[in-house]
Amino acid sequence: MDDVISGAYVFTGERSASGYALNKMANSLSSPENRARFQADETGYMRGLGCSDTQIDLVKRRDWKAMMEHGGSIYLLLKIGAAVGVPLPEIGAHTAGISLPGLHARKGH
Repeated sequence: MDDVISGAYVFTGERSASGYALNKMANSLSSPENRARFQADETGYMRGLGCSDTQIDLVKRRDWKAMMEHGGSIYLLLKIGAAVGVPLPEIGAHTAGISLPGLHARKGH
């Protein structure tokens, strides 16, 4: 199976394994207490959950596309987005490599 179909990343077992710590951290943000801890010290929180330096850097830069390339599940990355105030349309525009107005124009809004 191709790991990229029409520009979208297929969430393969290999990607899942490489992004395990990132996805585990993102999933933990379901808890209000964990979100508060993350917001207070992103680096320390992520390091405490086993995220690599690369994963920490990607989250700090809000590089959604690279997070997906490194095994992040889009469903779990949305939890990071919610914790840092980045809505789904902005994440979608970034991963598509276009501006938010460009995304809206593409969708016919």
